[in-house]
Amino acid sequence: MLTYMKHKISLFILLGFTAVLLPTCTPDEEEPNPSDARDTYVASWDASEQSSQVGQNNYVVHFNKSTSNASQVLIENFYNIGFQYKATATISGNSITIPQQTYNGNQLNGSGTKTGANTIQMTYYMNTGSNIDTCVVTLTRQ
Repeated sequence: MLTYMKHKISLFILLGFTAVLLPTCTPDEEEPNPSDARDTYVASWDASEQSSQVGQNNYVVHFNKSTSNASQVLIENFYNIGFQYKATATISGNSITIPQQTYNGNQLNGSGTKTGANTIQMTYYMNTGSNIDTCVVTLTRQ
């Protein structure tokens, strides 16, 4: 009988601890703001480009976040014309869109896809007024 009472008391103690601990084992609340999708793009990238006007060209570009638009990045040295020039691109998941814009006096537009953690494939067009250069570029994270 004494063993039965000890067993019953142990069971009540165990149930008491369980009742106290269960409410504290709830999952954490989700973060109110998911991470910025542009973070995976911000880096230096090696560009391997095939241009209809120039041929094969290799250079480096830098992606930086736009401070004026939460879905845009600025691409420095796009088309290998200098780091002082910045093309604007919009990020949506793995898609990147270069809207029609004036870039160093030329009309630029294009699009691409982030195909892996370290690779972006893009096709874009540079209209110089006398020619339209069609470019296909693979960007590889440095």
